[in-house]
Amino acid sequence: MINIEILGKFFDNHSLSIINRQIAFQLNKCKDFNLCITPLDNINPDYQIDKNVIKKLKTLAQNELKQEADVQLRHSYPPVWNWPTSKKTKVIYIQPWEFPKIPFEWQYRFESFADTLCVPSNYERDIFITGGMNPDKIFTVPNGYDETIFNLDPYWKSYPGIDQNKYNFIFVGNGQWRKGVDILLNAWKDAVAKYDNCAIIIKDNPSVYGINNLLNEIIKLQYKSGCADIIYLDDNLSAEQMASIYKTSKFIIHPYRAEGFGMHVQEAVACGCFPFLPNKGPHDEFIPKDVGIRIETQSKMVDITNPEIFALKPGDSTTLMSTHTFINEPIMEHLKGAIQHIYHHHEKDKFIDKMKEVKLENTWTNVCAKYEEIIKNVAKRVGTQRDHIR
Repeated sequence: MINIEILGKFFDNHSLSIINRQIAFQLNKCKDFNLCITPLDNINPDYQIDKNVIKKLKTLAQNELKQEADVQLRHSYPPVWNWPTSKKTKVIYIQPWEFPKIPFEWQYRFESFADTLCVPSNYERDIFITGGMNPDKIFTVPNGYDETIFNLDPYWKSYPGIDQNKYNFIFVGNGQWRKGVDILLNAWKDAVAKYDNCAIIIKDNPSVYGINNLLNEIIKLQYKSGCADIIYLDDNLSAEQMASIYKTSKFIIHPYRAEGFGMHVQEAVACGCFPFLPNKGPHDEFIPKDVGIRIETQSKMVDITNPEIFALKPGDSTTLMSTHTFINEPIMEHLKGAIQHIYHHHEKDKFIDKMKEVKLENTWTNVCAKYEEIIKNVAKRVGTQRDHIR
């Protein structure tokens, strides 16, 4: 029996918490594991987590391991660097990152402290390796989706304020530079007009990413440009509510400048949404390249330490000893043309219906089978990575 502890957040709607919950529930089914969780957050009813999910999490949080943890999974931001209680405990980090350079501290810490590092895409794995990480220490395990919620079944009810008879587009993210909502809004204002039978839903998450000025910018944009409707949502929504929005939408647009995976794209496509995505990025590993539209990009050099980019904390340095890096920025004019092409296409419904044939592999059952294999491999190793610095 392998004793496992999972350390991280569990009780909000952030992707880190969703991943932690699913991993905990799936690994707890394995007869070879004895599992407990150590939450870094508290229960908050504002996040509308299902009561049965809360009950399961509380049970796992109260579970006492018969012995000290053999393996501790850590998934949080920023990473937790303190030593585990027991010297024998091996530490596996699950660490997302979006930008083309990793913080210099991470390269050193993961190399010297972690027994294994898991990242959600080969795209991201290459970034860590370029930053100096030992390839033998890094495993790629994609993020999953709950096929019992995100599927092609009819939505249980539409979300208030969303007209299901329109051709709804959806963007899920926030106002951060890397998400590219500015690119989207600039394309939208000229692509479709108020009289067109379409709308775009902007799902923001200020409770996680912080308050921004996005709503004011949207109000001004609609007033000045006369564009098609823009619906702004910043509520904390359950997975079921998000699924109902995806199922009343026809398209999902994610014109990101930097991304490590894109869980919401996977969930939306599982619900039948036609995707607009950059022509390069980690989404190519779970969304077939012939599915949806790929937005043309241009290579652009940026200062990754610029506070407006919001990549690093004050005082951080990056690998490769420089402050600049190249990102692939979606071309606004191409996105504008793509929206117009699809919306005005006389066979657009055929494009949408064809999404029902798309098969996605990353169910949480399949994903956590990979975590099981990695945990068993790490648990049987002799000693820990930290032995040499004791």
